[in-house]
Formats: sequence, C-alpha cells, structure tokens
Amino acid sequence: MRSKLLPLHHKWVLDDPATISAIATHDLPANPMTNAHHRSRKASVVCLFAAGMCGGSIANALELKIYGGADIGISYLHTAQNGSSANEVSMNSNVVDDSMIGFTGTEALNNEWSVGFDLASEINIYDGTLSYDQFFGIESTLSLTHRQWGTLSLGRQQTISTDFFTAIDPMGMSYGQAEMATSFTAINTQIYSNMIQFTSSKWSGFQFGLGYSFNTGETALYANSGTVDPFPSDTGFGTGNKMRALTAAVQYESGPVLLVASFDKAYASRNIASYSDASDTSETISNPETASPQTWYLGVAYTIDEVVLSAAWGRGINGAFSGSGPGAGVDNSPLSTFTGDADMLFSQGFNQNAYMLGFNWSVDDRTQLMFSWQMLQPTGQLQQMPGIGTQQIVGAALSHNLSPRTSVYIWGSYGNNFQLSAGAKASVIGTGIQTVF
Repeated sequence: MRSKLLPLHHKWVLDDPATISAIATHDLPANPMTNAHHRSRKASVVCLFAAGMCGGSIANALELKIYGGADIGISYLHTAQNGSSANEVSMNSNVVDDSMIGFTGTEALNNEWSVGFDLASEINIYDGTLSYDQFFGIESTLSLTHRQWGTLSLGRQQTISTDFFTAIDPMGMSYGQAEMATSFTAINTQIYSNMIQFTSSKWSGFQFGLGYSFNTGETALYANSGTVDPFPSDTGFGTGNKMRALTAAVQYESGPVLLVASFDKAYASRNIASYSDASDTSETISNPETASPQTWYLGVAYTIDEVVLSAAWGRGINGAFSGSGPGAGVDNSPLSTFTGDADMLFSQGFNQNAYMLGFNWSVDDRTQLMFSWQMLQPTGQLQQMPGIGTQQIVGAALSHNLSPRTSVYIWGSYGNNFQLSAGAKASVIGTGIQTVF
C-alpha cells in the first residue's frame, strides 16, 4: 500500500546561485534528522542532474525530495481445505506499508499553478527484488496542480477509490488478508498504467476524484475464453484492444465524520490471443467474454475521542478487480484466488456483496490497536455454484512507535471460505518492524 505513513523528506530548494554551487561541489551539510552525510550526497546527485537539465540556472524555485521506507517481518501461516493442510514460516515485506524509495520534484509556475513529478519503486526487502515488473511500479506521474482546484496526474498511479478508502479501513489497507480489500476487490492497492486522474482540492469538506486508464497493464482471466491462463492488457493496435478502467470517488469530512463512496469499472480487450499461449497476441480472435467488472462502495468512519469506528458496504458484479493470497499475500499457497494467476477476473454473473466493521484505537501517543471483520457474500447464480461459500475474515493488529519514524507491530487474522472457496481456511500471525524516511 502506498504511503499511508507520512514520510520525512530530504529536501533541497534550488533557487539561488549559492545553493546550486553547494550542490555542484557536493558540499551540502548532513541532514539534521539523520546526521547522515552520505544520504545528502546521494540526493545531491539528483539535484545536480536537475540543475544541469536547466542549463545551470533556475528561474523559479525547484523543490526535490527523496522519500521511502522499509518494512520487514516474519509470519506463520496455516492453510486448510478438503481435509489437507499446510504450514509455512516465512519472511514478509510490505505488510504495513511499502518498502520503497521515491523521488518527487515540484516547480511553482506562479502563485496558483505548479508542476511536479513522482517516481517510486517498491522493493521486497527479504530478497532485494522489485515488487512490480516496472522499475517505478508504485508511481510514475507528471502532474499539474492548481492551488484552489486540485491536481491532474498522468502516468502510472493508484486509483482514487483506493486512496479515499484507506482512511475507512481500520487496518489502513495493511496487514495482508486482514485488510478490507480482501473482500472489497476494487481497492486492493489498484495501480494502473496509462492513467489520467484528477483529484480535487477540498471544498467545504467535499473532495472528489476521477480517473481513466487507456491501458491498465493488468492481466485478465476471461471466464469464457477456454483457458485459465492470464491474458495481457494489450492485445494489439486500437483503443478497444486494451484493457481499460474507470475509477471515481467522493468523500465528505465534517468534524468526527468521514463518508466515502466510489465506483470502479474495467473494460475487457475486444480481442484475445487465438493460441493456447494466452500471452501470444500475434494472432487474435474476438473476446468471448464481454462482461465488465463493476463495483459500488460506501464507507463511513466516526471518531469518538481516540477511537475511530468504521463500516462499509459494497456491491460487485461480473467479476473481481483483484485476488488475494492468504496471510501476507502469499502467491504459491495451496489456496486458490478469484483471479487465478491473473490480476482481474471477467465473468458474467460473478456477483457479490461485501461488508466490513471495525475500529482503530489510539491507546496512547505511540500505540494503536486495530480490529476488523469483513464478509464477502456471493449472490445470484454465483451463490448456487458448487464449491462456493461466503468468505468471512477477522483480523487484529497492534503497532507501537519506537520513534517518529520507526514502529514495531504484531498482527493476526483468520479467514473462512477464503476467496469464496467453500472450506478453505487461512490463519496467520506475524510480527515485524517498519521505518520511514
């Protein structure tokens, strides 16, 4: 999940010859928060590159930042289905937040307008690999912001529905299968490529966002294609030969009350590969699955003293926007997911209702206790299919801040009829440490 904790930035503003001269000679002081001169030197290379691109002179203030974090832990996972069971103790990354590094830059064009970019990579700390196929898999955007109207972003980015519902989920879209996105599939850290998205400023407590992806970059499982292999988002030239997506959300905040509503829809590629290898698009046929997954979600959070109470309801039809592995999102477990090896499921009549209740309690200035219950209930013809059951998941977590940047946590969750598969059970308990900068 993207940046739920506010990172502390290393920042330099390039707006005077003395600063640029200091950058050019790598003569920047150590960061006062970390006393780490080597980090300042690394960041100065980025600033020097920016200055060079501007021909050595900058008319307006240019602000460059480096941010990120690291999250790693250990968990025990137990799965069971059809009389067989399996256990695994493993190291996990990105349980509470992304292990990542990001670069942002902002230039003020005038008193009202600014332009900026954001490039961020997620890393699996346990082995050093990238979490996404793309190097800047979390975000790669260029944005234009008006101080009173909002921000228009172009590139690879997280959907506005995911952004807004993070504040509704008691778990903060964290802690693996315990996060509400295991049942509310359209907000499971949905990140699309080729997306244009507008996020408004707040007006009298209201804020809204609207985004459209011309080619999500996600893979698809098409129910009537005759194969369970994932199909690529792009199957050839033409807008209709791309998997596209729409996301929209609105929120209202007044005093202790936060209300959020969202709508998401995905559009199937018009053609798919005609070979048994679904990734080979050299020859295509018409896609036999024309259903479009859609979701409508409503959420509310109410703050009483140090406790935030949350509730949500959702309706999904014709598929699922994501599948979830058990525990901390294990991919190779014995339990199957909605989407198989693909990112999305397109299936006429795959309809469900989702529910969530929970709370987040700030026990003291450093400690948070979180709990949630969620249910995903099949409806219509899906409910009548053999092997289908109602998913129910409970989860809890306790986090403690060792400092403004570093926290430790313990978490656990139990799921029954996991991913709507009757009899599938997933139990997990884990602990870890996270730091941000």
